[in-house]
Amino acid sequence: MSAQATGAENVRWDLHELFSGIADPKIETVLADAKVKAERFVERYRGKLAELSPEGLAEAYETLEAISGPLYHVGQYVNLLYAVDTADDQIKATLANIQQSSSAISNLLVFFTLELGNLSDDQFSVFDGAPALGDFAYKIEKMRKNSHYNLSEKEEQIINLKDLNGASAHQKLYGELTSTFSFDFELDGKVQTLNGDQLRALRQHPDKDVRQRAMKMFFAKYEENSLVINHLYNSLVKDHGIEVELRGFNNPISTMNTHNDLSDEAIQALNDVTTESYALVNGYYKLKSKMLGLKEMTLADIYAPLPDASKFYPYDEAKKLVLEGFQGFDDDFYAMAKSMFDENRIDAPVEPKKRGGAFCSSSTPDLKPYVLLNYTGKVRDVSTMAHELGHAIHAMLSSDQKLMNYHSILPLAETASIFSEMVLTDSLLKQETDVEVKKSMLTGKLEDIFASSHRQNMFSSFEIASHAAINKQLQSPQDLCELYTTELKKMFGDSVTFTPEYAWEWSSIPHIFNVPFYVYAYNFGNLLVFALYQQYLEEGAAFKPKYKKFLSMGSSASPAEITALVGADINHPDFWRKSLKYIETLVDQLEALID
Repeated sequence: MSAQATGAENVRWDLHELFSGIADPKIETVLADAKVKAERFVERYRGKLAELSPEGLAEAYETLEAISGPLYHVGQYVNLLYAVDTADDQIKATLANIQQSSSAISNLLVFFTLELGNLSDDQFSVFDGAPALGDFAYKIEKMRKNSHYNLSEKEEQIINLKDLNGASAHQKLYGELTSTFSFDFELDGKVQTLNGDQLRALRQHPDKDVRQRAMKMFFAKYEENSLVINHLYNSLVKDHGIEVELRGFNNPISTMNTHNDLSDEAIQALNDVTTESYALVNGYYKLKSKMLGLKEMTLADIYAPLPDASKFYPYDEAKKLVLEGFQGFDDDFYAMAKSMFDENRIDAPVEPKKRGGAFCSSSTPDLKPYVLLNYTGKVRDVSTMAHELGHAIHAMLSSDQKLMNYHSILPLAETASIFSEMVLTDSLLKQETDVEVKKSMLTGKLEDIFASSHRQNMFSSFEIASHAAINKQLQSPQDLCELYTTELKKMFGDSVTFTPEYAWEWSSIPHIFNVPFYVYAYNFGNLLVFALYQQYLEEGAAFKPKYKKFLSMGSSASPAEITALVGADINHPDFWRKSLKYIETLVDQLEALID
């Protein structure tokens, strides 16, 4: 697709601090060394954990981190290469080799957690509160609390091995299949070959016919491949359900909640409160329909630009705006974000074989993150830049943590990224003098909120319903389409017309295939940040040290403890209801501009 040059065409990341290339012999050396070290670890510690002093157990954890760190680097490097060239066979083969080696090493080390979890209370008492284990205290406590979900060592090893040709293989096939989708689309009198992200971007095209044709073509491709995609989803959900039953979890979502150290009740409250607020979505889209002058708004129109409000942002201008936004908030945030540009840690152009979307990749505390973008010059791309750099700042702030505490749990992992978007939005709104552009910014921000809160909540509700259905009996594509349409209608109500192709949207959502129940993390993060940002507006500079402490914690304490640092009570429904009020203020600002 010919597109306006953005200045991002040559913005490529430099990965040489990791490895020199896909054929770098150090990759094989790392895998071989990790296996040898894992075998030595087994020989040294297997069957002997009950005999260790607290200092000895701390040393064992340090050794585990020394084994894991280089493996993180290898996995990160090859996955980053794959992200910019999903069709390269050598990269795919190396990824498969890494997965196989990592699985073998995991199988060697699986005894450690199981043996530690199975110690008697008397045996374990020597470790309780020991100063030497301070860095690992939360992880040990969490492991001990959840040890009853563990299977035997042999069973855990079998699961690791069968996943290579089971769940992991199904997820890989889904990714490879959908990344090959291309679309011959007529635009401006010419037929152009687009990838999925380029076609989906046409939801923001000013022409209603273009938007609707694009989305019909996009979902038609998934419907054409429904035999494979439906089989993959049923198999992945069934596989997840079998593990839920074997391990004794209460519900399919309980696996993710336990991983995140969040109660089923807290996440159900989050889901319920968000669902209660679907009226905000309904009301907003009725308002937008009037702003667009549409007699009928379909789901293909919900991201349509406002008339006379489009604005193009070259890459360098986006960089300047994002850095200015960070600088207006905090000097440390600015310096960390600037280093990502200065050190070539960002890959920005849109390319046919490149993975769509955007992400921030962090591996170990001693290595700065990398950011992938697909920059097209829209205001949403500027916001995405701020979002992913927020992730990078979060990673850098938590770099004093041990490796096992470095990566935040999923719901808290979105905190800095969403906060950074809000900092940028405020900065842009203050600078902008054109009322029409301001309207566009507010509609864009509200739509981003609905996409990352209410929409993700809808995905989560679909997952809950589809897992329950598939665990009773396998579902046909039409069954799943009906479940999904039910959730769509709950969210949008009578504000839009539901065209048939959108029933297939579920099949295009990678997260529900790759990480079951991941998606509620976005909603959790959004609503949490709305409350924190309001607190920042009220407290000013006094808020910043608490917030940086919050971000520096990584996953070294429970979510309830970490959020308590900034005064958030994540277990109370009223907290989530209070957070939703921020959305109402944005709608009020938009209505004021319209009047």
